[in-house]
Amino acid sequence: MTIEELLRENERLKAALAQRDAQVAEERLRRLAAEAKVKDLLRRLYGPSSEKIDAGQHLLALECLEADRQMAEAAPPEPAAEEASEPKPPRKKRGPRRPIPENLPVERVVHDLPEDQKRDRVTGEPLVKIREEVTEEIDYRPSQFVRVQHVVPVYAPADKSGSPIQAKLNRVIPGSIAGTGLLSHILVARFVDHLPYYRQEQIAARHGVVLERQKMSQWTEQVALLLLSTYHRLEERLSASRYVQCDETPVKLLDPGRPGAAREAWLWVRHAPRVQVILFTFELTRRHHVPLQFFPEQWTGLVQVDGYGAYEDLARDRPGITLLACWAHARRYWTEAVDGGGSTVAEILALIAQLYRVEAEARGKSATEREALRCSRSQVILETLKARMIAAREGALPQSGVGQAAAYALNRWTELTRFAQPGFGHVEIDSNQIENGIRPSALGKRNWMFIGHPDAGWKSAVVYSIVGTCKLLGINPESYLKWVLPRLAAGTNKSTGDVLPHDYLKHLKEPTKPETPRR
Repeated sequence: MTIEELLRENERLKAALAQRDAQVAEERLRRLAAEAKVKDLLRRLYGPSSEKIDAGQHLLALECLEADRQMAEAAPPEPAAEEASEPKPPRKKRGPRRPIPENLPVERVVHDLPEDQKRDRVTGEPLVKIREEVTEEIDYRPSQFVRVQHVVPVYAPADKSGSPIQAKLNRVIPGSIAGTGLLSHILVARFVDHLPYYRQEQIAARHGVVLERQKMSQWTEQVALLLLSTYHRLEERLSASRYVQCDETPVKLLDPGRPGAAREAWLWVRHAPRVQVILFTFELTRRHHVPLQFFPEQWTGLVQVDGYGAYEDLARDRPGITLLACWAHARRYWTEAVDGGGSTVAEILALIAQLYRVEAEARGKSATEREALRCSRSQVILETLKARMIAAREGALPQSGVGQAAAYALNRWTELTRFAQPGFGHVEIDSNQIENGIRPSALGKRNWMFIGHPDAGWKSAVVYSIVGTCKLLGINPESYLKWVLPRLAAGTNKSTGDVLPHDYLKHLKEPTKPETPRR
């Protein structure tokens, strides 16, 4: 074999060896990714649902560094013969009992002595009541179905010279047996307490009342039609706020076009923290064009989102939109990588916890005060965080948990740190509020399982928006529905102006005006 042939053979062997090394490296990446998925699955199945990290893990970085220093200087000390038992945490003292709410109706039950015991045993004279000892408790009366008779007197001239007249009877659903209270209860049971119609049907049957689930579904649609104008006014209020958080959640849908199987549809959610409005929109798709219809071309403002690419396309197509990222999503990546990241991940999570401690201190303050606090304290923490994340990315494989967490945060660093910049004191560090708004629908999906028809998705979105906004305002949604439905049923486009949950809140705070006595 000549020298040229030997050189060619050597190059071939080198190429084969390089190819094998590349295959080994690729296989290792696949194995690490699979292990990460298995760990994440086990964590989701058996681990705690909270993303909070134990305080000991927050100190893991410093502990590891200190341990390395001690090992370099000297050998580790001999273990103690008997470890001291950990002291038990002090028993939490029970606070004072909460007072019974003053707005509950009062029932007075008197436990009196028999008449023969109300006389003095020696003299036989009657005893005098000197005081009362009152013990209060909260009791419960089961829900009641009531038969309401609406009586409308009809008047006419005695000589029958004119036409009869009568008062106008306004009902939420004309011709239906369902009253306002029943309709409000059905909606709240379905969309707040997550009771599907068939369970409500069973509960009513125990009271001797027949409520068919098909009929309840029809009533819900008719009420949603009444609430549609309120939904659009909430949308106007949200758009005018100029600061909106966006997210989306999947729902199962029964589509007649695909018999025998449920397909996936989506509830898109928008939340305006400054005006306390949350809006759901039902869509059959999660494609990138959907968010474009939420924001007109001339709309300008801030939109806070997670890492879904549809929102990046939204910012490109709408030049007036400035994106904000969510630190809760960024933290979630690092939380999932905590098992394989060691001291690096623990140190980064500890720094993120410092950001949230600043936010806890800023809660309840004005936008100007929040801005000053973030500029003086959060910006320093963010600079340290960025340096730690860059170092973590350089020392980790791209497909590892640490590599993905660092890439997620650093690729969105401008959007993640915008909340701490001057002029952004009114925005939030994350979009947890909108996730709290989605959570009720996620719980409901486990109970009612699916939306029965593509044409029915809109009514779920409307009712979820109404009851979700009530929740933001701290309003009882059933009380609001009882207040607003008769107004919507009796009103016209011109006379149903102040019907938002915010208007009901003002109504609750207004002092009750005494009635003028009639003469």
